[in-house]
Amino acid sequence: MVQPDRRLVPIVSLDVVGYSRLVERNERQTLRLVQRVYDRLIARTIGEAGGKVFKTMGDGLLAEFNSVVAAVQWTAQLQREIYERKIHAPGGEMFQVRAGIVLADVLVAGNDLYGSGINLAVRVQGHSPPGGMCITKWMYQYLDGTTELPFTDMGPTELKNISKTVRIYTWHPAGIARPQPTDAAPPPPPSNRPSVVVLPFDNLSGEADQSYFADAVVEEITATLSRVKDFFVIARNSAFTYKGRAGVDIRQIGRDLGVRYVVEGSVRRVGERVRITAQLVETETGSHIWSNRIDGAVADLFDLQDRMAAEVASAIQPSIRRAEIDRARKKRPDTLAAYDLVMRAFPHLWAHSPEDNAEAIALLERALQLDPDYALAAGLAAWAHGQQVVYNWTTDFASERRAAQRLIETATRSIGDDPTALTALGSAMMMLGQDVPQATALADRALHLDPNHAWAWMRRGWGQVYLSHPEEGLAAFERSMRLSPMDPFAFNVHIGVGLAHFAAGRPQQAITWAQRAMSERPGITWPHRDLAVYHAHHGDLAAARDSLERFQRHHPGVSIASIGDGLRFMYPSLLARYLQGLSLAGLK
Repeated sequence: MVQPDRRLVPIVSLDVVGYSRLVERNERQTLRLVQRVYDRLIARTIGEAGGKVFKTMGDGLLAEFNSVVAAVQWTAQLQREIYERKIHAPGGEMFQVRAGIVLADVLVAGNDLYGSGINLAVRVQGHSPPGGMCITKWMYQYLDGTTELPFTDMGPTELKNISKTVRIYTWHPAGIARPQPTDAAPPPPPSNRPSVVVLPFDNLSGEADQSYFADAVVEEITATLSRVKDFFVIARNSAFTYKGRAGVDIRQIGRDLGVRYVVEGSVRRVGERVRITAQLVETETGSHIWSNRIDGAVADLFDLQDRMAAEVASAIQPSIRRAEIDRARKKRPDTLAAYDLVMRAFPHLWAHSPEDNAEAIALLERALQLDPDYALAAGLAAWAHGQQVVYNWTTDFASERRAAQRLIETATRSIGDDPTALTALGSAMMMLGQDVPQATALADRALHLDPNHAWAWMRRGWGQVYLSHPEEGLAAFERSMRLSPMDPFAFNVHIGVGLAHFAAGRPQQAITWAQRAMSERPGITWPHRDLAVYHAHHGDLAAARDSLERFQRHHPGVSIASIGDGLRFMYPSLLARYLQGLSLAGLK
């Protein structure tokens, strides 16, 4: 049996942008257009450049070249030709192709090539800007000095079904062929808050009179995001200037509007069914951060709008938060503003450990030195000090309470209408044993401003449990989990659900939820205290003593008195039952 040959070759992957959408609009015209582009711009030129097509698909092709430089130069020339000809596709949008180029070790079998490098070329192509090309770091280094093409470094990128991140570089002919006029107005300055625009959604229904529904979805999402005070949201009228302008680079939109993030999507109606798709894109790199779709019946159009708006808002909030944290981490320490320091503090707050909590406090104190009236920084810092007390991460309860009280006063003076700051402030007040009804009211105020704020729903759940309304607490916790199922603090919701079941007289269910929380966040130790209480009230004193020993191993020297001091925000009867459980487990 003849073994297939192996060789190292540049592989070019081409793909028609929006091919499925174009076929749905007019299959015959689309197929004719793709064939014409292939015959006139690809087949006639690729051989002279040292290339050969070895596989074609309806919407693209794979080709090998005998030179890295030739592969890149031929691809650039093809994209310039398509860009300058301004070829119109069915529906009026511009015809565009994406290109990805890698140097791949392939298996040769007859006239075909195989191997993981082929898959890599296709994945790299998927990150190309429409009408441009994307290459890998190795390709970029190989080209050094051999081409004047201005590639943009997109950084390490995760590619689907590729185990390691790949550093990629992109190029688009608009960077050369479209000079900016000297009298052009400068782009608007970026907002201090994360800024986002919801672009007009594509109407994929094949009927022009259905575009009203796509526009209504956009308006609903825009209105919902506008209630999230963490964001700066571009008004609908500015966003709709891009309606019908196919092929505009997301990065150019970011520069035009001064925004960091774009929401784009589509609406498709087939018979009595509707599908709404949305995705979040970072404008600086063009990389996709989040995407989702919702299917439903035409009879439920308004409910579908509301659902998509709520899902987009609740998913975008943590997605943008993560992106902003990554942005802050990349900045030099000497360039960090107060906002960047708060972003850097978030992962330490979410880590839920005494070491990370102390680091978060240090970062937030630096933020307040730069901006003494920064309500979000003050609220988060007060909450962090409250955690020191509640989770027995300190031996000096008095100083932690004094620091937290000072920060609560700072946050209260300038809290305004920031839902996250309101939630942080309510969390701090709750943990320090202050007015729990007032703290719960702060969470309710945050939810009035932003009904999709998962953390505010979680804090409302804790408040209702502390006030001896466990069933209302469970409803709030359920809403929080539904809004943010992947939240880094979701384990704390599960701990709250456990306490709610305990407050309602269901210790067995409380044990189940506490154990679930600990399995989701290995390394946390203080919930062993809860488990000791729940086991004791369930009648399993051996398990209660074991949990108490595990807790004391990590928190030596604690007593019922110190725990009671840290948990004095609980409703008196709930606190009495909690401390009784610790006494049954053997704590003095």
